[in-house]
Amino acid sequence: MLDIDCPNCALNVQNAVRMLTCVKDTRIVYATATLDVVLEDDANSFEARREILETIRSCGQDLELSEEEREELSAERSWYQENRERVLMLISGTMLVAGLITEHIMGNETRAIPFYVLAAVAGLVFVAPMAFAALKRRTADMNVLMGIAVLGGLIMGFAGDPSTFGDAAIVIFLDQIGEWLEGWSMRKTSGSIKELMKLAPEEAHLVQGEGPDAHVEDVAVEDVEEGERIRVLPGERVPLDGVILVGSSSFNEAAITGESTPKDKGVGAEVYAGSLNTTGVVELEVTADEDCTMLSRIVAMVQGAQAEKAPYESFVDRFAAVYTPIVVCCALVVGIGVPLVLSLMVGFSGQLWHDWIYRALSLLVVACPCALVISTPVSFVSAITRAANNGVLVKGGAYFDIASKVTAMSFDKTGTLTTGNPSVVGMRALGGASEADVLAIAHALEDSSTHPLARAVVARAHELDVPELEATDVQEIAANGVKGTVAGVSCAIGKLAFAQEEGNVSPEAEAAVSELANQGATALVIMRGGEALGVVGVADTIRPEAAEAMAGIRNAAHVQTLEMLTGDNLQAAEAIAKPIGMTHVVSELLPDGKVQYVRDLQADGQVVAMVGDGINDAPALATADLAITMGAAASDTALEVADVALLSDDLLQLPRFLALSVRTMHVVTENICFAILVKALVFVLVIAGVAGMGAAVFADTGVAVIVILNGMRLILDSTFAW
Repeated sequence: MLDIDCPNCALNVQNAVRMLTCVKDTRIVYATATLDVVLEDDANSFEARREILETIRSCGQDLELSEEEREELSAERSWYQENRERVLMLISGTMLVAGLITEHIMGNETRAIPFYVLAAVAGLVFVAPMAFAALKRRTADMNVLMGIAVLGGLIMGFAGDPSTFGDAAIVIFLDQIGEWLEGWSMRKTSGSIKELMKLAPEEAHLVQGEGPDAHVEDVAVEDVEEGERIRVLPGERVPLDGVILVGSSSFNEAAITGESTPKDKGVGAEVYAGSLNTTGVVELEVTADEDCTMLSRIVAMVQGAQAEKAPYESFVDRFAAVYTPIVVCCALVVGIGVPLVLSLMVGFSGQLWHDWIYRALSLLVVACPCALVISTPVSFVSAITRAANNGVLVKGGAYFDIASKVTAMSFDKTGTLTTGNPSVVGMRALGGASEADVLAIAHALEDSSTHPLARAVVARAHELDVPELEATDVQEIAANGVKGTVAGVSCAIGKLAFAQEEGNVSPEAEAAVSELANQGATALVIMRGGEALGVVGVADTIRPEAAEAMAGIRNAAHVQTLEMLTGDNLQAAEAIAKPIGMTHVVSELLPDGKVQYVRDLQADGQVVAMVGDGINDAPALATADLAITMGAAASDTALEVADVALLSDDLLQLPRFLALSVRTMHVVTENICFAILVKALVFVLVIAGVAGMGAAVFADTGVAVIVILNGMRLILDSTFAW
């Protein structure tokens, strides 16, 4: 990890490291303060690391090293080196305050000069390493510009204008404060991700042996392998992903899914690393090593997202790259060209040269692109962190931009709009039988089946506590049904065609099948002794929050079209779509059909978001402008393809994410426009002689602080959305 203050500092470090002969390529991610380095094939790793560290420190920055790394690289630093930034800022600030008191309260401008000079010199010592590093690369960054402006102010002061001493001291002190605030803001926005990384404990209680010989040994998490058993005690966090083998407990998964309500889990249930075990002792079979847990994937995805640049960031970088040299050239013209021409026209005047040079120095401060460069990343990092804290993973700032423009959302049905768990939604008893009779026969036949429809019937029988009967000679006919003998009578359960083969299906039974089918349910006919005993309707259940989520989506963004794309028949699809307010249903689609439909929407000029969770959704997810998956239950393929993942499987996170996206883009636009407009206004006022160094400082440091605080509202405003 790098200890850096601003984007320009990050760029300095990146370019300086890139120039090293042992380095093939490097990239610095300011948002995450990380430096990725690719060494040359013949480079010595140890020597290269030493050289990279020395180069970074020569730029006035540092690496966050562990004690072991400090010893290995002999990288111990003195107290002053460790606290250089704060010491120089304290000296500069103290001397500036002393000078202001001496001049404005005691009324002695002459005695204030030494204080101002010391404040300015301390500030120059602060920027000097970064400025020299930039000059070595033959570039003029903000540190070079600020250094020239302050040095010029001191020279003008010694040349006879004592007022410039105070200007120089104020400019450099505010620059130090601005850089410290920028660094603080980025540490604040990335702090929650660092805390997330610390959620999983470093040790696990490894269970070794079986039965009476079993014993527990505390080992480092990285030494636990997939398939081994670990024990988690009440009040402890789960160290690794696993499946419960023994015991049951309630787990708080807020750090993983954003869902604050603890979930009760028993044998066979999956738990995630970082979850808090609240009540009971459980033993888990580890299903993922340290680098592959859900928590690790979340951290990696968020850090990767912060490294990705949105189009707005690229625009700002390009703008700043052109803006800065243009303003520097203008400063040269203003400071040398204009007074030279005027001297030739009206004669030499020291005051004339003084005024225009002062304006040029002010322009150098205005030329610093810091406020522009930081205007967008702080907003995106804040938004990404805010979303992650609430169980929504966004893989990059660009996806907030796309989400704010989405006009059509397409949804898979099963597992997305529905729970993915079929249940009994209707029942018709025939020929004088009771519903308990019907369920008792169905339960006896389906008890040993693993088919989802069979499990739904069995669950309903248990729920109503119907009498348990035993079936013999049970035969499961694939894709049709089950038959066997219950209490000495031949019985069967299955689809209508299968039931008709097993006996007489009355018109009343056929009507019941038709009625349940119209409701979107799969109708199972129960036969006893060759006659229809009853009909059970089984269907996937709608997520309880689905209707509210669809209404929220319409209110949160510019979405006008909500479509369901499903492989089910039209009746089943409409039974789900109508109650929740979908505008359109497309049924009986294969995966390639979903892809084509998304392409058709895009061809009509729609910005399409696709929401799904299964492998069959992956092609459509990849085709859509924005891919959103229900992350906790999603297939690995869908999660990999997705741009956004809802880890809590809560559809209400969708409108919240869309609202956050719209809000984020408003903040980004505000920051960019504000930074450009203020700099343009001050640029004109400085040339006109109306504004001076104070306004220039505001256009640089002041605006930088304002856009930082404005961007941080996305993470600090607790009243927004979530």
